Amino acid sequence: MMKKLIITLFIAMLALAGCNTNKEEPKKEQKLEAVKVAVQTNPKEIKPGEKTEVQALVTQGKEKVTDADDVKFEIWKDGDEKHEMLDGKHKGKGVYAVEKTFETDGVYHIIAHTNAREMHVMPEVKVAVGNAKVEDAKKENSDHSAGHGDHKSDTMIHLRAGDIKANAESTMKVHLKQKEEALTGAEVQLEIWKDGVEKHEFIPAKEGNKGEYETKHTFKENGAYKVKVHVRKGELHEHKEETIEVK
Repeated sequence: MMKKLIITLFIAMLALAGCNTNKEEPKKEQKLEAVKVAVQTNPKEIKPGEKTEVQALVTQGKEKVTDADDVKFEIWKDGDEKHEMLDGKHKGKGVYAVEKTFETDGVYHIIAHTNAREMHVMPEVKVAVGNAKVEDAKKENSDHSAGHGDHKSDTMIHLRAGDIKANAESTMKVHLKQKEEALTGAEVQLEIWKDGVEKHEFIPAKEGNKGEYETKHTFKENGAYKVKVHVRKGELHEHKEETIEVK
């Protein structure tokens, strides 16, 4: 009887050890594939004065992304300071689109500002309308993310971040001027992301004093962060990017 009991206990211990071994096997971490966006037009050959569909195909690996948070198309004619921002709608199979009529011949820039699955992607393409050629476009800074604040503009954007520490609420202020006067009634948003990280956060700022917009944010980690200030008012759309250090 004792011998049988010992054998039974031994078998039970082996089975328990096997279960623990299976539980302790580390799971392989799956690397999250980047969201990609391909911008195109329908028709490909654009004629002035005719309706054109501007499209963005959003994918992640082999999957078509149908649940993007938002896709906005920023469109402007080469050399113009006026930029148009249009909201794209999902048409199916990962294609987000908007209808646009390009009024005159020329080269146009299109940026598809895409937020999907905690990633921010903003590819830029140039398209030729009518008799224009893409090669005719003026040479610009290839890094568009430097912001419209880099071109000659009557709008001044100044970000005051102060001494920022990780895991502590920080106040950031944006001062806006247009033609040396305070710019009031604007829609101001801060786009924040850490260097090397795909996820971008968008934080609205509220106007207090004339031309002064304030927001609060808590940075979770120390290191270098990018802060892009987006400013909109009517036809005005400006943005300026800065790097801040979180201690």
